[in-house]
Amino acid sequence: MTKRQQGWKRSFALLRRTDSLLLLLVLVLALVFSWRYGESEPSVSTEQGEAVLPLSANLPEQEDLVPLPPSGEPVRFLMYNVQNYFVAGEKSRSKFISKPKSKKSREAVADVIACAAPAVVGLVEIGGERAIADLRERLSARGLHYEHAFVLAREGEDRALGILSMFPFASNDSVRDYPLYGQRRRKMLRGILDVTIALPDERRFRIVGAHLKSRVGHDAAAADHLRAREARTLAFYLHEWMKLRPHLPVIVYGDWNDGPDDASLGVLKQGVSAGTALSRLAPVDSRGHDWTIYYKAGREYFVFDQMFVNKVMQRRMGRKSACGIVDIPAAEMASDHRALWCELR
Repeated sequence: MTKRQQGWKRSFALLRRTDSLLLLLVLVLALVFSWRYGESEPSVSTEQGEAVLPLSANLPEQEDLVPLPPSGEPVRFLMYNVQNYFVAGEKSRSKFISKPKSKKSREAVADVIACAAPAVVGLVEIGGERAIADLRERLSARGLHYEHAFVLAREGEDRALGILSMFPFASNDSVRDYPLYGQRRRKMLRGILDVTIALPDERRFRIVGAHLKSRVGHDAAAADHLRAREARTLAFYLHEWMKLRPHLPVIVYGDWNDGPDDASLGVLKQGVSAGTALSRLAPVDSRGHDWTIYYKAGREYFVFDQMFVNKVMQRRMGRKSACGIVDIPAAEMASDHRALWCELR
C-alpha cells in the first residue's frame, strides 16, 4: 500500500469516528430537549377534580360557540377568605393540627355573607366537605339556600378553595394538581378552582379562584418567587381557556397575598395576550376604604383579596361596576380578611 493510500485510509477512519461523535451528540441533544420540553400539558379535571385531558384536547362544544344572551338582571358574587374555617371531624390533609374555628366565628362568617345576600360565593381557606356543609347550614338558617357546592382540596393543604351557588354548574373544570409554569414536579399549592354557572336565562358566568403562597415563613424571597410563578401559571391557564371560549364572561377571584401594584399580579392584568388581559375591580367599604386584611402584629392594612374580570365581563358590567366591601361589626369576629362583592351581568 502506497503512502497516499495509507493517508486516505487514515482519513476515512477519522471521518467515521467524527460521524459517530456527531451522531452521539445529536442523540444527547434530542434526549435533553425531550426531557426539558417534552412534558405533558397541564390538564383539566372532571367534577371530582381528577386530571383527564390536556387543555389543547378540550375543544369547545357546539353550545360554547353560541353567543350568550345580553346583560340581564344583576347576579351578586361575593368572595371571602373565611380564615381557617375548620370543623371538628374533618380529616386533616397535612401534618399540621387544624384547630376548629369557634362557633362564634362561624356564626359571624354566616352573618357577613348573609348581609350581602350573594347568589354565588367564592370561598378561600374553607376546610373541606364538612366545613362547607356547616357553612351552608348556617346560611340556610338565614334564608340563603345554596343548592350547589364544591370544595377543591389538595393533599398536603388543609386550606381549600370552595364555591357556593344558587345556580347549577354548567361545567366544573377545577384542577387539584396543576403543574407550575416551567416546573416538572411542583404544583399550584391550592390548585385552580374553575366553575361555570348556568343561569335560567341561559347566561353563563365562569368563576376562577386561587390562593397564592402566603408571606408567612422564614424565606420571604422564596415565597415571593413562588407567588410570581403561581400567578404566571394562572395567566397561562386562563390564556388557554379564553382562546377556546372567547365570548364567555369570566371573573377571577383570590387571596393573592400581594397588592394591586406588586409584580406578581402584573402578568395577570396584562395577560399572555391582549385578548386575555384582566381588569381589577376596585371595591371600597362604607367609609371609602379599600383594605381587605389587617395584620394586628404590625398594625398594617393590605389589599390582598382582589377580583379581576376579562374584557367580556367588563363590557357587560359597564364602566361603573357595582361592587363593595362588607364592613358590618360581625366582620371583625368572622375573619382577618374582609368579604368583597360585585354584581355580574
